[in-house]
This record gives sequence, C-alpha cells and structure tokens, in this order.
Amino acid sequence: MKITETKAEFVQMVNSLFAVKDLEGKDFAVVVAKNLKTLTTNLKDLEEAGKPSKEFMDLALSVNAFTDDPNDDSKIYEIEKLEKENKELIDERRKQLEDVAVLMEAEIEIDLEPLSHDMLPENITAHQIASLVKLLKRKSMN
Repeated sequence: MKITETKAEFVQMVNSLFAVKDLEGKDFAVVVAKNLKTLTTNLKDLEEAGKPSKEFMDLALSVNAFTDDPNDDSKIYEIEKLEKENKELIDERRKQLEDVAVLMEAEIEIDLEPLSHDMLPENITAHQIASLVKLLKRKSMN
C-alpha cells in the first residue's frame, strides 16, 4: 500500500513499529520487519543530515563531564565557557538541526506492507493498534 506522509510522520511510524517489534506472531513480525527496513531505507537522508560532527560530539562529551552533579552550580561557569569558546560549532549544529526540521516536513510516498486484522497479536493493546492504524488494511464493506 502506498502511503504519502511527511518524513516526520514516517519517523513516528518507525517508532511505533519499534514499540511492537517484540510482539509474537509470525505474519505480524514479518510485516513489521519489512516495514522497518523499508522505512529506515527511505529515511536514511534524515539520519545522515542529522548526524553531529565529531567535533560537536567531543564538545558534548566535555559538557556532559560537567553535568555529573546537577547540584553543583560552579560547573555552570565551565559549561558557559565551553559554549563561548565553541560558539561557531554550536551555531553550525543549530543550523544543521534547523535543516533537518525542514527535511522532516517534506512529503514522500513509501510503499509499505499492510497489516491485516487477523495478523495482529492477541496481546496487542489499543494504544499500540492506534499507533499502527495507517498500516491496517481497511475491512471490506461487503
């Protein structure tokens, strides 16, 4: 079934599929696995576009080292100092995330495997079904 949505909606669908991937049922598991592969392949550009640079990751690790004790206000100065020293790097990361946000709003069409009602596991919850509703085949009105 072809589904046209924003990339953000498809990311939400990936999250929904990951949330149910451990439910039992052979047919259900096959469809979930196929759809996860299809979605992650089609959303690869988001993953690449959002990947932080090595320099930014190093900075994030440095900042995290100062946040090990949330009650130690003296470390706020050290964090602010790091942020000032790396303003350009932080601005680049913000711009990168803004660009990813724009990509997330792009509409694309993806051909996904539908789920039929009879392949849903017995122990699936209403919340889980609600998150998968776009993948459920419409029941015939005959």
